[in-house]
Amino acid sequence: MSPVEAALGAALAKFLLARAVMSGETLEEAIMYPQTRVELDVSKQNIMSVYAPKFTWKQVGGEREGEENVYPYGFADTSAELDASIATLSKLLPKLLELAEVEKAVDLMAAEIEKTRRRVNALEYVLIPQLTETVRYITMKLEEAERSSLTRLMKVKDIVSAKGQV
Repeated sequence: MSPVEAALGAALAKFLLARAVMSGETLEEAIMYPQTRVELDVSKQNIMSVYAPKFTWKQVGGEREGEENVYPYGFADTSAELDASIATLSKLLPKLLELAEVEKAVDLMAAEIEKTRRRVNALEYVLIPQLTETVRYITMKLEEAERSSLTRLMKVKDIVSAKGQV
């Protein structure tokens, strides 16, 4: 299990504890209006002729007195488990975006490798044998034409030598 999966599992466990301790309405009200939002820019990067996404992001809002505040609620009506869950998820966001970027790049590379493998198989099992057979056919025809030409030259030589003796 990766560290990100472990951290996500821990955040989910804390969120489930918060849901058990708090009423559903209080929990919904606490997380209804987020304090911050994420602006995500997606660009492309070339990895071995495969264009994979490149994510750049920044967190907007949620700053209070020079420090980052990801909690969209006051602390009076909420549990500490909810605070810990939201803090963990906030810290995991960069790693999740990085994982998404890498996973998409790997998927695109795997698809490109599969296409290349199909092309190689087509060359190896179809095109190359066809070209080999064509080369063999052309070689056989050229050898046959050479033998025919040699036979013709020998007949011409016999005719010329027969006329020279008469």
